[in-house]
Amino acid sequence: MRCFLAFIAVLCLWGCSVKVPRDEFVAYYEKKCKTEIERSGIHFFAMALTPDYELAKWGTPLDSGMRVVFGASPRSDLSFETAFLISGRDTADVIVSRKMQTFEIGAADMFVLSFVDRMDGAKLRLKNVSHGIGSVEIELKNCKNIRLVEKK
Repeated sequence: MRCFLAFIAVLCLWGCSVKVPRDEFVAYYEKKCKTEIERSGIHFFAMALTPDYELAKWGTPLDSGMRVVFGASPRSDLSFETAFLISGRDTADVIVSRKMQTFEIGAADMFVLSFVDRMDGAKLRLKNVSHGIGSVEIELKNCKNIRLVEKK
């Protein structure tokens, strides 16, 4: 009976993967994997990047760590004290935070946050967001089941 249940579990996990061609991958991934919330009139969004996304977007996975893209609109002057990932009792502090400059009125502030360890399905918590917003927590979608199809 245990073998049968294990077999069914493997079949369910195997069938949950979505394979997307390279020319459609980035748009599909961004549509399915971005999490959005609103606090104090600010629209926040976050998206964890997978090696397949990095391969489709930049031609190579960047490294073994994890990157999260975080943004807020319509601000162009947003800041925060620190960021970290939370998964159960585990946490991972941001090791590099890089703000992408935007010069358009109403454009979103965008940050790329890098973490040493992958924590798929974690929550992103930003501490002391500027303009009196306080801490912001965004649940990240686990999109490792969205796979890039390479042409042979």
